[in-house]
Amino acid sequence: MIENTSSPESSETFGLAAIAVAMGGHSIDSLIEAQEQRGQQQLVHSDRLPTNLRDPQEDFEAVGFTFGDPDPRDPLFMPATLPDGWKREGSDHAMWSYLVDDLGRRRASIFYKAAFYDRDAFMSLNTVYGYVADQMREGKPIVTDDSWATPAAVLEAARKGIERASEEIDTWAQYGNAKYVAKYKAERDAWAAVAAAHDNA
Repeated sequence: MIENTSSPESSETFGLAAIAVAMGGHSIDSLIEAQEQRGQQQLVHSDRLPTNLRDPQEDFEAVGFTFGDPDPRDPLFMPATLPDGWKREGSDHAMWSYLVDDLGRRRASIFYKAAFYDRDAFMSLNTVYGYVADQMREGKPIVTDDSWATPAAVLEAARKGIERASEEIDTWAQYGNAKYVAKYKAERDAWAAVAAAHDNA
């Protein structure tokens, strides 16, 4: 169950704890951080997903999600089931969790800020470009399939990456910034290697 930290009951409980901490001469920042970490764990172990979908609901349903009505006690979330083989996972950032498919790829991102004073949540589907960029940044292999991250889709993402990096090279060259020119040349070359590996794959 995900605690509605903005409810009067939860706010009162937090307020009493904050008073005790403040009276002891300490900051309440640790209380807020703990509240956000609990929120992430509650979300990951629940059957709820945010009602605020940053992509059309039909796109989620097309890959196998099902959704219920928003929870009347906490309309920030709704009951939902994941596509077959998918699972939830947290991250080292308390506000971000992910939905991972049966091949271990992060297919959706969930933002949940459980802090009582600014509680918010939303979810979006990850693009193939975003997936490939993350794998490159983390030095992990790119896992392809025949329906989402197909070799052709990865090749298209790589070409987009080359284009974006080339634009950055031109921009920073105009400013005479050799450091950033070198950075984006390396990024362009990395994308080019991905493209070469998936061209005609």
